[in-house]
Amino acid sequence: MSKAEALPPNMLINQMLIQYLGQRSAFSISEYMPVRRVLLMKLLEKFTEKEVASIAKSIARASTKKIILRLRQEHNVMTSIDVVESLIRISNYKYKHDVNYGIHSFTIQHNLGKKWAVYLYEIYNSVLRQFKFKKIEINVSDKQLIFTVIMKIII
Repeated sequence: MSKAEALPPNMLINQMLIQYLGQRSAFSISEYMPVRRVLLMKLLEKFTEKEVASIAKSIARASTKKIILRLRQEHNVMTSIDVVESLIRISNYKYKHDVNYGIHSFTIQHNLGKKWAVYLYEIYNSVLRQFKFKKIEINVSDKQLIFTVIMKIII
């Protein structure tokens, strides 16, 4: 490449990330930013669980479907579950996703306290409740979130 064609380093890095991670992952990374755990914990101290739930519901209503459409170009049951898993992965939580005959079970280890669990509950609940699953079960604790989705039709 000649000097006239040289790209600024940030554009070059962005192009490399898009090629390496794919367009979907590059977008998802741009929607998130690293925040120190201690900052998040301090901010959450200022709100009640009810306020955290309200904030999460507001965020979920405003952006959930948009994020799913931008990441997967369609909005359906499977793309929603796929995006949920991608968001968990991007957040770098320890997690487990088991699939067994139309039953999806997620265990997310966040270790950020009850208020963060309430936040995650509302976000994931918003994504999952858009569809008519046979059953959705979500359990919250100070350190983890467990949810199970049973599809209507078991294949």
